Amino acid sequence: MNSSEFLRFLTATVALCAVALVIATAVTPPDPFSLIGVALPLVVLSLVVSYVLVYRVGLGRLESGA
Repeated sequence: MNSSEFLRFLTATVALCAVALVIATAVTPPDPFSLIGVALPLVVLSLVVSYVLVYRVGLGRLESGA
């Protein structure tokens, strides 16, 4: 794992988590329990999406042998 790839992963994760929290705030009533119920799955999804966005390119490099 390259440090620049890890930094890109952290940046993508923070950005997607912020978007997930904004979406959760917009679609739920002003109740903290329903906000947490919607935000947690979106945050987990943002981790998966940021991993795919950052490390799929790395997987392609490994397969090509470069």
